[in-house]
Amino acid sequence: MPIPSRLRTLLFFTVWILVVSSTSPLAAVEITPANFANAAQYSRSHGGLALYVEQGGRLVAESYAPGYSASTPHKIYSGTKSFVAVGAMIAVQEGLLTLDEKASDTLTEWQGDRRRSITINQLLSHTSGLDPDSELIDPYRDQMAAAVNVHLIDPPGTRFHYGAVNYQAFGELLTRKLQAKGAGSVEDFLKDKVFDPLDIDMDGWVRDRAGNVLIHSGISLTPVQWAKFGDFINRVRNGQPNQIITPQALGLLLTGHHANPAYGLGFWLNRPPPVPRLQSITKLQIAIDGDQLYPDGPRDLIACIGSEKQRLYMIPSLDLVVVRFGYETAFSDGDFLSRLLTGHAHPDAHTH
Repeated sequence: MPIPSRLRTLLFFTVWILVVSSTSPLAAVEITPANFANAAQYSRSHGGLALYVEQGGRLVAESYAPGYSASTPHKIYSGTKSFVAVGAMIAVQEGLLTLDEKASDTLTEWQGDRRRSITINQLLSHTSGLDPDSELIDPYRDQMAAAVNVHLIDPPGTRFHYGAVNYQAFGELLTRKLQAKGAGSVEDFLKDKVFDPLDIDMDGWVRDRAGNVLIHSGISLTPVQWAKFGDFINRVRNGQPNQIITPQALGLLLTGHHANPAYGLGFWLNRPPPVPRLQSITKLQIAIDGDQLYPDGPRDLIACIGSEKQRLYMIPSLDLVVVRFGYETAFSDGDFLSRLLTGHAHPDAHTH
């Protein structure tokens, strides 16, 4: 006998609530006007410039400082790394590289010393052991080439050292792989494989003096454009079909490492970081130097994080995307997200 429509609806929402509650302790899944106002006020009072929230692929609410709007581009800094990581997995799918291969197979300068065992996975997860000090590459005309000359400070795979060096080294590796195939530049590859298919228009990409794009940083996007990326990640994570990356490949990007369970490949995860605390990086804070993104929040929370408190939050179980632009000032991810989702400050969140 067919199930009555009202009962089908009830069953659907019952199952949906159970699925959501299995990944999140939150009782409320709707972003109410009051909750948004609470979060927006907190963001503004902590250097916020733009706040843009989508749920189910639709705009829920937005708030801007004078001079900003949904179409105002802003640097996302290390949020760039997440795009590069997706591009790396596309390269894996196309047989251009593997995560477990030795980087020294391509970066042959490393074959004669301890760097010979570094894998591509370790570069993308900041566990290569390379010194992360940006001063080792920033002064140089060609920052990709400079990254290849950086020394080890820990055995590969043992410690998490966040910074620019690993991704610039990966940029040089990918450049050589593409040149061997006659396939153009890293910038062209990412544009063809990631940005264009997602209809994301970059406002610009910072380059070094040799003309190379900064793989670790430097993209400028509007809130709307960055939200497209977040919506894409949620859709893939929820198993919806796409022509860019498989759910299995994305899953590898969202899997933490023993050196830092709170970081996958290019994405931050809502996990406690390791003990003892990691090295302090004052421009980013949160999970880098010992704080979880959102204690007691949705376990499937994912974040792209850039300097000066640029944030793209994604919660697939809630089909939620949040873009936040700001400038360097005290800010707590957990406090902000708790206000947005529950209307209340988080008692255990740390403001930096």
